[in-house]
Amino acid sequence: MSGDAIGMMEGAFFVGRGELLSWANDTFGLSLTKVEQCATGALYCQIIDAVFPGTVSMAKVRWNAKHDYEFVENYKVLQQAFAKNEIKRYIDVDKLVKAKYQDNLEFLQWLKRYYDINYNGEPYDAAGRRKGQDLYYILGGGKVGGNAGVGSKLPNKPSAQKSAVSQPQKLTPGLKSSGGNASMGSGEMKIQQLQGEVVEMKVNMETLEKERDFYFSKLRDIEVYLQANPALNNDLTANALKILYASEEEKVVINEDGSLTIQGAGELLE
Repeated sequence: MSGDAIGMMEGAFFVGRGELLSWANDTFGLSLTKVEQCATGALYCQIIDAVFPGTVSMAKVRWNAKHDYEFVENYKVLQQAFAKNEIKRYIDVDKLVKAKYQDNLEFLQWLKRYYDINYNGEPYDAAGRRKGQDLYYILGGGKVGGNAGVGSKLPNKPSAQKSAVSQPQKLTPGLKSSGGNASMGSGEMKIQQLQGEVVEMKVNMETLEKERDFYFSKLRDIEVYLQANPALNNDLTANALKILYASEEEKVVINEDGSLTIQGAGELLE
């Protein structure tokens, strides 16, 4: 099953928060207390790894991810796994990494339903697949190393606690939904890849903007301090202000003797 047929009538979105957390904790040996903690993407990767063992680059999954720009790396792994296993489901990375309840609830509901339908019942060592690492629990709650080795081996059959309409089936990885179109599926996968790259660039841009604002505020504090203390009006203060006020066209040069030279517009200012 590609996943595009899972919807409201399948019962996927009737599974409650409590059942989802219990299932995730018992099945994968975690200590989740909030659905929002799934926003790191690490659990999502492991769910697909359980359904399609060996198709997820688990070594690349960042279980200790704390920030959204780190989460993006996990979603890259997830998108690659979706493409490899021909799972036709759009991953809204931009929303999921913000750790909003509703977005992650719906995605976890969908993944649980996908797991219920497609997990083949073979034993799966969750803790072993992630090399004993436990999830970093964002937003508080849970605990690192809480029970990474407890309940982390899946039984020979899928978890009994499923929605009433859930019927386990064996999945053929290459199977496409009826009426599916290979070229369309390829296009959707390319769109997901590009969207992931856009999200990564946005996160990087936001990080750079934060750093810019931080250092600008520090320079502004220095400027205000120097201006507010005229008693410090010595060469050091004067040179510091020259550096702060130098324009983009001017080049600040620190000479070997420690003196300051500002070059620009064909003139030297000593």
